[in-house]
Amino acid sequence: MKGAFGALLLLGLSAAAGADQPVILRIATPAPDGTAWARELKAFARDISAQTNGALQVKWYLGGIAGDEVQVMERIRRDQLDGVGSGGMLCDRLSPLMRAMHVLTQTREQAFYAMNRLTPAISEEFKKNGFMYLGGAGLGPDVLFTREPVRSVAELRAKRLWVWDLDEVIALQLPAVGMRAVPLPVNEAARAYDNAKVDGFVAVPVAALAFQWSAQARYVTDLRLGFLSGCILVSSKAFDTIPIDSREPFKAAAAKLQARMQDLGRQQDDALLNGLFAHQGLHPVPVTARFRSEYDAAAREAQQQLGEKLAPRAQLDKILALLAEFNRQHEAGDPKSAAR
Repeated sequence: MKGAFGALLLLGLSAAAGADQPVILRIATPAPDGTAWARELKAFARDISAQTNGALQVKWYLGGIAGDEVQVMERIRRDQLDGVGSGGMLCDRLSPLMRAMHVLTQTREQAFYAMNRLTPAISEEFKKNGFMYLGGAGLGPDVLFTREPVRSVAELRAKRLWVWDLDEVIALQLPAVGMRAVPLPVNEAARAYDNAKVDGFVAVPVAALAFQWSAQARYVTDLRLGFLSGCILVSSKAFDTIPIDSREPFKAAAAKLQARMQDLGRQQDDALLNGLFAHQGLHPVPVTARFRSEYDAAAREAQQQLGEKLAPRAQLDKILALLAEFNRQHEAGDPKSAAR
């Protein structure tokens, strides 16, 4: 009898332990370990675990070890992963509004303004593609890191520039402007530069620092070819496995992460472009009004030619309307209102 009771007790304890097992979300990201991005993502995981008493946990797969973002999406579809901290590529592919933002915005303030006002619509776009949108943050402007200085559109068109092979927006727009884009995976960019297959990189400042392209290049030109925003997504199927009482803490932790990432991005852009890159040996190339004007005119013409290959017309029009509203507020002398 005692043996039978003991067996039943062990069985009961085992069942209770199984019932108490935490839900673990497996989320992949290209962000390298050891970077400020990775530290914030790990803090997010700790926050969720603490707020749910361990009932919900996040396991990050950093540095692209789960594959590039297209491969990550396939693994999510096969239930091998539950979500992605996207460096912008899946954001652009799954949300036409975020893609249009990448095309048309040039500053963090513009992107922040548009993203905040379009969050419900962006969430709906991701939902239609089977994902829960946990938030987005500006990663930075697409700028130039080159072997030689670039001071004009003519010089720009003479350079072979690495672009992320998954970045459909930049890979389409630059050739239409007359530039020589060389799309390659992230892990091939540095070798291509060393082997003189490319003359520089088109990248956001924090990515150039994280992947050490800023240590290879000699010049940085803050021309601003677009503004890239990232996003954190969890598959709708995985979100449904989260215990009901853990969902609000999960969303609250995601909102905190979004705010921290926005602040981190702003601080890093300011530090890198306003002195840190120069301190590391990169020579900043001033962008003259003429250079800026020439490039903007060429970009607008390219966008007209490409049309809906870049982004759906309706989404482009929404972003243009918000940018016009943003500019009116700035011209009215209320920059704080425009940045909210």
